[in-house]
Parts: sequence; structure tokens; C-alpha cells
Amino acid sequence: SILEPDYYVPYADGTSLTLWGDTGRTAQEIARLSKADADAYVEFDAYLTHLGKLLHDLLYVIPPNLSAKELPKWLALGGKFRRWTGRDINEVIRLFTVSAADFLDEWFEDDRVKGALATQAIIGAWTGPMSPGSAYVLLHHWMGEIDGQPGAWGWVHGGMGAIGRVLTESAVAAGAEVRLNARVARVSIRAGRATGVELEDGTVIEARRVVSSAHPVTTLRELVGDIHLPQDAVRDIKRYRSRSGSVKVNLALSELPRPKSWEGAIPGDPHTGIMSISPSIEYLEKAWDEAKYGHISSHPYVEMVFPTVFEPDLAPDGNHIALCFTQFGPFELAEGSWDTERTTYARNVVNALTELAPGFDASVLETEVLTPKDIEDRFGLLGGNIFQGDMSPEQMFSFRPIPGYADYRAPVDGLYMCGSGTHPGGGVMAVPGLNCARVMLRDAKRARLLRRR
Repeated sequence: SILEPDYYVPYADGTSLTLWGDTGRTAQEIARLSKADADAYVEFDAYLTHLGKLLHDLLYVIPPNLSAKELPKWLALGGKFRRWTGRDINEVIRLFTVSAADFLDEWFEDDRVKGALATQAIIGAWTGPMSPGSAYVLLHHWMGEIDGQPGAWGWVHGGMGAIGRVLTESAVAAGAEVRLNARVARVSIRAGRATGVELEDGTVIEARRVVSSAHPVTTLRELVGDIHLPQDAVRDIKRYRSRSGSVKVNLALSELPRPKSWEGAIPGDPHTGIMSISPSIEYLEKAWDEAKYGHISSHPYVEMVFPTVFEPDLAPDGNHIALCFTQFGPFELAEGSWDTERTTYARNVVNALTELAPGFDASVLETEVLTPKDIEDRFGLLGGNIFQGDMSPEQMFSFRPIPGYADYRAPVDGLYMCGSGTHPGGGVMAVPGLNCARVMLRDAKRARLLRRR
């Protein structure tokens, strides 16, 4: 299901802002705060939608590596830019370098509007809205779509694990064998070529080609090992950045929160969308300022959804679950440890929500906190980074994950990489896997032709 509204943002002064998937509807909402910003939003949405369409084609490009022998690929890539004007190129380059704060200042005047829009520039990132380059992350999310609706967020019925189950069923139907609880210890390498994998229980599975969707650092440094890699690749993967301040806070509630800004005056139910605590860019930047010096945010940025609104059976009658994606909590703390700060951080999140929804703290029955370290340990996302690595200009396209190996071929023959640590980066879109599959099929076809000769 598509989450609607996209965002419901309550404010301490009793006002609120609701962002919808429909541009006109959102503009009407913004007009309650600023008529000038409402007019600007229509142009803003058209601007990002235009750039997003241009960049969308590049999502499915196999990035050429930076070498003279790949010059023909770079020339072929030029065909993708036929529809681009000089102005388009200039604007995209600006988004890769300018901060989200400066970018939004160019369009809007009301701090509440800018705060609501800035969240998409920092979500999952180890950066603040005033950091250079953060504007691109905003565009990256703007390019996302669900069932043809750009910029939409979705709810997966059955939880995110349902996506894995559907993919598994599809793979099995196509003839694949799926083994669960079969942890890989290492990639088997013989004469400089990947020949299969060895499981932790000692089982060896041989294969002509091996593909990994694990974090690129895990794939290259743990499953392959530095000894099998060129020195340049070792150096580059060592400096690959995978940082995060994302903390997941899951709450069991006796009732849904009711922000004081919501008295049924807005159309729709904010509980069916994302409720966001992002009152201004300054609020978000202060949360980041504390984290970059190793401290948990005293007033965190919070995005909250309510699964029980869609699936009531997840909780006893009358009770609810809230999933809070929050920032910022550093992977490593300057003082203390997450063993002690875990409870404090959860309290900060609940307090931030209670300031806007009086009585919310009394409705909290149970709390679960997943720190960046927990996210790393549980899901293999190093540093707790949900994108398998920073989405910054120096780690995108031909530089993702490292220079020379952006075409999904690892530094070891027969080994491929297809996770979010490869182009085009994070997001539930499966494009890295699709692109990698195209490369693998191309290589397999070439190998068959050579054998026939």
C-alpha cells in the first residue's frame, strides 16, 4: 500500500503541514502556512521531477570504469545525455555539491516547510541538512516511485520480510535452490578466480560464478580477503565510508498518538502515513551537531509509522505498534556506551513526540531500541548504514563501491557484487541486482562463444 499522507508534520505552535503525493493537494496545505511557498512548491516539484526523469535512465546504466580502454563505453554513455541541456547539467552538478539547507532556502521562506522537506536529504545519511552534497540525497528519494507514483513511500503488508519471501518463491519457481541458515565463511578462490563458496559448517559449493549482495567491505575484506585483492583495491575498500546515525525505536502503545495540531481539521488520517518530527532545518542540524561530536541527539529527528493501522492483528485489540526511524545516534559514543545510553535515547524520542502529542509518554507500554551497532550485527549493514555505504558524490556511479570495479565485477574473476553498495545505491528497488544480472549474463554468453572457438 502507498502511505498517505506522505508526511504529517505537527508543530509546537499547534499548526501542522501535510504533504501528499498529489502536488496540487500539497500546495493547498502549504498555502495555510505561506502562499508564496505554495506557489514555489509547484515549481519545485516540477524541477525535481524533471531532473529525476533525466537521472532515472542512468539508474540502469552499467557504470564505465575510469580507464582508457573503457573510452568507447563513455562515448556510448553520451547518448544518454542527448535530452540534457547545459542548464540541466549545471543543476545536477549543483545538487551534488550544495547543501539541502541552501537549496531549500533558494525556494522557500517558511522554516516549517523547509524542515518538512529537508528530511529526505538526511534520512539514513551521516550528514546534516547544512552539509555540502546533502541536496542530492533529497533528489535520490524524489526519484523513487511506487506503482508509477514518484516520491511515494509504501507499506509492505507482512513486513519487509515479505519482499524476501516473494523473491525466494520467484527464484525457486525459476529453478533456484535456496538454503537457509547456511552462513558463508569465505569465497573459494583458485588461481585468482572465484570457484564457489565455503560455508561455516565446511560445506563447499562449487560454481562458475559467485555473486554477493553483502556489504562490499564484507564481500571483499572478509569473504575474499586482502591477500587475493590488488593493492589499489585494498586501499580503496579500506577507505570506503559506511557511516550512520540511524537508530530504530520500536514502541508498543496502548493507543495512537494524537498531536495537539490535529483536531480532525485536516482531510485524511495522519496515522495512515508517516508522522515526522522535523519542525525546521535548524532543529535537524542541531540533532546532527550533537551526533558528529559523539553524542546522542537530545531532540532527535523522528519518522514514525503505525503498522497496526494496516494490520490490526499485529497487536491485541486496542493496542498499537509504532516504528520510529530516528536520527542521530553515533555508532561510537564519545562518552559512555550504548548499554547505558540506549534508555536515554529512547526517552529523548518519546519526549520529542510527547511535546507535540500530549500524553503520548503514558501510552508507551514497551520499547525496543536498535542502535547503529545493532543494525550492523543483525543485518550486516556495516556502520549501521542502511544504504551499504555513504551516498556521497565520491562514492557514486563509477566510484561505487570503488574505482575500477563499478561494473559489478569484483577484483577477483568470477565474482560479482550486486548490493546497495553498488550503483545506483540504496533503496528498495532491486536495480543493482538487475544491472549485475545483465553483466553476468553477458559474461556467460561471451564465455560460451569462446569455448565454441
